[in-house]
This record gives sequence, C-alpha cells and structure tokens, in this order.
Amino acid sequence: MENTMNGLLMALALLCLTINFREIAACISTERDALVAFNTSIKDPDGRLHSWHGENCCSWSGVSCSKKTGHVIKLDLGEYTLNGQINPSLSGLTRLVYLNLSQSDFGGVPIPEFIGCFKMLRYLDLSHAGFGGTVPPQLGNLSRLSFLDLSSSGSHVITADDFQWVSKLTSLRYLDLSWLYLAASVDWLQAVNMLHLLEVLRLNDASLPATDLNSVSQINFTALKVIDLKNNELNSSLPDWIWNLSSLSDLDLSSCELSGRIPDELGKLAALQFIGLGNNKLNGAIPRSMSRLCNLVHIDLSRNILSGNLSEAARSMFPCMKKLQILNLADNKLTGQLSGWCEHMASLEVLDLSENSLSGVLPTSISRLSNLTYLDISFNKLIGELSELHFTNLSRLDALVLASNSFKVVVKHSWFPPFQLTKLGLHGCLVGPQFPTWLQSQTRIKMIDLGSAGIRGALPDWIWNFSSPMASLNVSMNNITGELPASLVRSKMLITLNIRHNQLEGYIPDMPNSVRVLDLSHNNLSGSLPQSFGDKELQYLSLSHNSLSGVIPAYLCDIISMELIDISNNNLSGELPNCWRMNSSMYVIDFSSNNFWGEIPSTMGSLSSLTALHLSKNSLSGLLPTSLQSCKRLLVLDVGENNLSGYIPTWIGNGLQTLLLLILGSNQFSGEIPEELSQLHALQYLDLSNNKLSGSIPRSLGKLTSFLSRNLEWDSSPFFQFMVYGVGGAYFSVYKDTLQATFRGYRLTFVISFLLTSIDLSENHLTGEIPSEIGNLYRLASLNLSRNHIEGSIPETIGNLAWLESLDLSWNDLSGPIPQSMKSLLFLSFLNLSYNHLSGKIPYGNQLMTFEGDSFLGNEDLCGAPLTRSCHKDSDKHKHHEIFDTLTYMFTLLGFAFGFCTVSTTFIFSAASRRAYFQFTDNICNWLVAVLERKLSLIR
Repeated sequence: MENTMNGLLMALALLCLTINFREIAACISTERDALVAFNTSIKDPDGRLHSWHGENCCSWSGVSCSKKTGHVIKLDLGEYTLNGQINPSLSGLTRLVYLNLSQSDFGGVPIPEFIGCFKMLRYLDLSHAGFGGTVPPQLGNLSRLSFLDLSSSGSHVITADDFQWVSKLTSLRYLDLSWLYLAASVDWLQAVNMLHLLEVLRLNDASLPATDLNSVSQINFTALKVIDLKNNELNSSLPDWIWNLSSLSDLDLSSCELSGRIPDELGKLAALQFIGLGNNKLNGAIPRSMSRLCNLVHIDLSRNILSGNLSEAARSMFPCMKKLQILNLADNKLTGQLSGWCEHMASLEVLDLSENSLSGVLPTSISRLSNLTYLDISFNKLIGELSELHFTNLSRLDALVLASNSFKVVVKHSWFPPFQLTKLGLHGCLVGPQFPTWLQSQTRIKMIDLGSAGIRGALPDWIWNFSSPMASLNVSMNNITGELPASLVRSKMLITLNIRHNQLEGYIPDMPNSVRVLDLSHNNLSGSLPQSFGDKELQYLSLSHNSLSGVIPAYLCDIISMELIDISNNNLSGELPNCWRMNSSMYVIDFSSNNFWGEIPSTMGSLSSLTALHLSKNSLSGLLPTSLQSCKRLLVLDVGENNLSGYIPTWIGNGLQTLLLLILGSNQFSGEIPEELSQLHALQYLDLSNNKLSGSIPRSLGKLTSFLSRNLEWDSSPFFQFMVYGVGGAYFSVYKDTLQATFRGYRLTFVISFLLTSIDLSENHLTGEIPSEIGNLYRLASLNLSRNHIEGSIPETIGNLAWLESLDLSWNDLSGPIPQSMKSLLFLSFLNLSYNHLSGKIPYGNQLMTFEGDSFLGNEDLCGAPLTRSCHKDSDKHKHHEIFDTLTYMFTLLGFAFGFCTVSTTFIFSAASRRAYFQFTDNICNWLVAVLERKLSLIR
C-alpha cells in the first residue's frame, strides 16, 4: 500500500514537472524570427526593446505567449514611440490575440494589410501611431475583434472610403475611429447599426458627412453605453432611437450642427452620467424630464439657443442630481434668477452660466457650494453688492469670473479670502476706487482682469513684484495714473499686459522676455520706444494714441512672431525701416498719423500674410513699391494723406485680388484711373479723392462685383478685429481696424466691421460723362464725384442704386434735368448737386422732398421746390388750365353718369317713356341727316 502511494506521488511530481516545463518553454522559433525581423526594421529611440535578445521571446518586453502552446498571443508595444517600417514578417504571428502599436510614429505609412490575416485577433490598438492612407478593408476579416482603436490626431490623415468593412466586425464592443477622415463614408450609420454587441462608439472629429440621424428606423446597437460623435457637421435633429438606449451613460453630440428641440424623451436615459450637446443650434426650453436623470455628473448644453426661465426649470430638475459636478449652460438665452436653487447642488465643482440673460442678485447662499472650483456668471444682467459673505466657504475656488454685470464689490480693506485663485475676472464690475488689496494674498494667481472697474490712482508697487507667477494683467479703461516701473522687466512670467485707456505718463520701460501681448494705447506716454520688447517673441503690440517720439527701432523687423503692430497717432518720425523679413504671421501694420517721411519700404512686400497696411496721415513720398503685389492676402491698403506720386499702378487690380478697402486719397497721384481696378472683385471701399487724376471715369467700374450682388452678406474678417485672451480664455484685449471716410458730408471714423460701400473720386481733374454703368452698383452706399470737370447729364440709371445713402456731384459741369429715377432712392439722406448747370424742374417725391435748397444751389436753370425760384408762369397757367380741364371733364362725366342712370331707370319701369324716347331720337336723326345733305349739296 505504501509503495503504491509512493508511486502515485512520484507520478504526480513528474506530471507537475512536465506541466511546469511546458509553461516555461521557449517561444516557437518561427515566431521569434518574425519578431527579430520586426525589431530590425523599426527604430527604437527610447531603447524600450533592449530586452529583445536570447532564445525565449516569451520573456521579451511587450511579448506574451500561450502557456499551453507557446505561441505569441500578445504584442503590447503601446507608448513605445517606435518609428520606421513594419516588417511583413510580423504576419507570422498567426495566433495573435492582442496587438497594440499605439503612440508611435510610423511616418504616415498605411496600416499594413496583413493585419487582416490575424484571424484570432480580439484586441487591436493602432491609435496615434502615425499611420496614414486608407484603412485596408482587410480589417473586416477580423470577425473575432472586440476592441478596435484607429484614432489619429497627428499630422497624417487616415481615410475610409466606406464602412462596409466595419459592418463585418460583428463581435465589436469598442470602436474608436476618432480624427479619421470619413467624409466619403455615407453608410457609416447603417454599418454601425449591424454591430449588435457594440458598447462604445467614438467617431468624434471624423469629418462625417451630413447625416439624418433619424434615417435608421430600427436599431440593433441597443447595448451602447458611450456615444461620442462631437465635432462633426451632421446637420440633423436629435434622433429618436437614442431615447431607447437604456444603458447609455455618456452622450456627446457637441458641435454637430444639431437643430430642433431637446425632447422630453431625454428623461428615459436613467443611466446617463454625461450629456454633451454644446455648440449646436438647439432651441426651446430645457426639458423638465431631466429631473429624472439622477445619475448625471456632467451637463454641457452651452452655446445653443436655449430659452426659458432657468429658475423654474432648476427647482424641479436639480434636487435629485446629488452627483452633479459640472453644469455648463453658457451662451444661451436663459432668463431667471440664481436665488433659490443653485445653493442646493452640494457636489457642484464647475458652474458656468455666462452669456445669458439672468437677472437679480447673486445670493449669499452661493457660499454653501464648498466644492466649487470654477464659477463663471459673466455677461448677464445681475446686480447688487458682493461682500465677504458670498465667499465664506468657497475655499476650493480656483477661478472667479463675474465680468460684465452690474456688481459692486464691497469688502473690508483687511479681508483675507479663504480661496487661492488662479483666475479673476471682474471686468466691468465696480471694484475701485482703490486697487483691491486682498489680491496681495493670492499666491497662485495667473490672470487678473480688472478692466473698467472704476480704479483710480497709481497701481501698487507690489503688483509688479507679485509672489505668484502672474501671466496676464488687464486694468484697461480705468483712471490709472503714474509711470510704469523699470522693474517691470523682471516680471519673468508676464505674458499679456493691457493698460490701455488710462492716464499713464513717462517712458515705456524694457519689457520681460516672456511678454507676448502688450497694449498701452490711449495713454499719455512719451519718449522713444524702449530698447527691447522681450525676447523677439512678441505677438501683439499696440501703443497708439500716445505722445511717443523718435524713430522706429530696426529690431521690430526681427520679431518674426509678430502678428500686429499698432503705433498710430503718435509723434514718431524718420524713415520707416526697410528691414522687414519673411514673416508668415504678420497680419496688421498700423503706422498712421505720425510724422514719417521717405518712401514706403520695399521689404514690406515680403510680409506674405499681411492683411491690413495703414500708413495714412504721414509725409511719405515716392511711388507705391511694386513689391506690395506679393501681399496676396491684403484686405486693406490705406496710404491716404501722404505725398505719394506717380500713376496708380495696374498691378493693384491684377495682383491684390482680395482687397476690400483701397485708400489712395489726398496724395499726388496723376494719370488716368486704371481699368484694372475693376478686377478687384471683393472691393467694398475705393478712395482716390484729392489727387491729380485726369481722364474719364472708367465704365469698367460698373463691373465691381461686390457692389453688384443684391444678396451678398458682409464677411467681417477676423483680421479686422483681434481678440486677445488671457490665461484661461478670459477676454483680455481687442484691436479694431478703423478708417476715416467722407460720408453724408462729414468726415467720420468707422470700425471696418461696419459695412460701408463707397466710391470717392472727388477733387481731381476728371472729365467726360458719368458712365451709365454706374447704375449697376446696386449695393453702393456713398458716391462722391464732386469738384471735377465732369460734364453731360446725370444718367437715368442713377435710380438703380437702391442702397445709396450719400450722393455728391457738386462743383462739376453737369447739365440737363435731374433724372426722375432719383425719386426711387429711398435711403438717400445726403444729396449735393450744387454748382453745376442743371436745368428744369426738380423732381418732387419720396426722399427728394426732404432736402433743403443748399443741395441745388448754383444751378441757375433749376426751378421748383425746395428752391425759391418757381418755374415760368406759362407753365403755371398751363398747369392751372390742366387742373381746371381735368375737373371739368370729371364733373361732366359724373353728370352724364347720373343722367344716364336716371334715364335708364325710367326706361326699365315705363313702356310709355321708352316709346316717347325712341320716337324723339328718330326725329333727331332724321333732322341731322337732312342738315348733312344740305351741307354736302353746298360743297358740290
């Protein structure tokens, strides 16, 4: 018996040794060779594959083998940052179940087709691995695949021509094709509907084609828990099938061009934890059914057109949402108040209700939200005082943005806040008159916006020696006095500084190397420009409307990151530097209203991205440099009020096709207006006034396309208005491009985003007639041809200028009558036809009735209102005769009609009368015939 037991124990020991031997057996040699070939073909800059040597490949980093068969079943090289070529020998791993090559960089090579041969594969992750080209349809052969991630947000683009291969992956539970280019995959929704086991669907930022999400009537993917389709222009309404996904926990359809209302069926999604419908066109009220979604943690309905009273909806909605941490309803049309509901959301960490129409006060009960880290209620209609009581328990608060409300901040001078902010936005709130001393306690703050805050006096010294690494400071639109300290250069973390519209004096000190945005415009600063604006990384520089003097330093040419320079309206002088280098980021240069002289630098033509060039109101001379024709993106060319000379170059029309505004007025240009200007199809404003131009007005100006369209919408280019933001995205500074124009008889300043379509050719030596083609310019708002030698008549087509508001043809040699068609100019508010040779009666009607006699002075042969000179008497007598004759005929006809009706009524009801009447008429006819015969006999 004992021997038998010993034998059994020995047998068991041998069996265990055999099993253990098999478990630690080396990998199959052919698969080891495949891995070696793979390792040879790729590069491993981080040395993550240094363990790939020896016989047992199963012990290599990232490689796992089956303990039973020895086959390689898992290759996990995610985040290994590999690059190079993938050797096809890898297809020898025929039993591979798991493949992860994510986070590498394979240089845009296509996804290998041989991956479709891994029939056993269940997990495939090629995300962010630098693949490009088209997804191989062979991936559709992986019928056992449950996880697929091909997402890619790098510089290489992966495309898919259709989704048929996806529909074959019937075992899929996880699908992520984010950032692929799927514009041609019109069948994507139908293909996904074949995946009945799918739990996670991520197709965000995939350029999906416009899709009616309701085109699928019956769904198969009822197991879905996560849907992420954000940032695709689907142009659809919310689909009905979503409300049947009872397991759905995450729904993100942000930025999908969705429209319509959010239906009450939303309340069926009881498992929902995250809903993202932001940045769409959804309208109507927030559905009350959301009160049943008690598991919600994150709500984002921002940037829609939602309306209704938030207070009423919130009282029924939020009591059950004990887990809610993030509520973002920003940029809608919601009304209501904050009192009575917001203080009950104890778990809330982020509350963003900015850019709505909320009213009332901020209740002190807001301090109960002790978990709050981010509060933004800016751009509403809130009022009232804010005191220490509002912030008592907000110890975790990191960002406080209350801007553009009617708040008054009233705290004690000795107040020590319980929080440590990184971001403060009180723009437009009454904080002053003193700079808030409590800010000195904030050791983490990075962004301060106290613009338009009623602050007076000098800034405290400690603001420049802040203990925190402050990156952005905005104290614009206050009444701050004093000088900028020389120690400013030591503010090593300062990125944006905005002190525009204050009363600063003295010199501009050197700026720290970190500065990117500097706006000191509209102050009383003097002296020359500083020796340095940082470490050549400045992007935005605005010093306009000061008293700066001296020359422009050449180092401005070397700041290749510069996007905007505005030093207009100063006392700067000298020649403009001719050292501009190739710069692909420079958009705006404004050197106007200074004392610069000399020629326009030819090197400005190397600024290929330049969109606005303002050099007006200086003493520049010479010709327009031909190099400017290389600025193919130029929208505004303003060199008015200088001493430039020569012909207007034809290359403006041939080369600057994007021009919206061309201002050459008040110079010494001569010659004829070139026909080529008619090729400026985008032109909205043309000013050639006060030059020495001669010849006739080109008929081709009637072909300016932008003036022709009746439905053209104004595109306010982003380069006209620069919005500069501080840390965290808060509004920091703005540049608005402007122009001065003669409009309605006055010299006015316009922000260019304001639509002004104008042609000003006044004060030249132009001759000939006004071309009839001028009537084609339907959208023209202002036309000024005054003070020339234009002759002939005013064309009848002038009445076609339906948008015309201002017309000045004064001081010319025009003759003939004022066209009757001008009565159709219903928007005309300024008219000057004085000092010509016009004749005849002034048309009377519509807008022409509103003008005084000054509009027609100096035309001796004009008559009629509003002039005191009446037209000649015969015409008046004839007019009275016409009126008399008209009245005579009118009453004669009325008498005839009355008599006829009376006689007819009598005849109808009296037979005797009828017989007497017809007998009388017969006698009259016989008498007339007899008289006629006697007359004829006399003639014979």
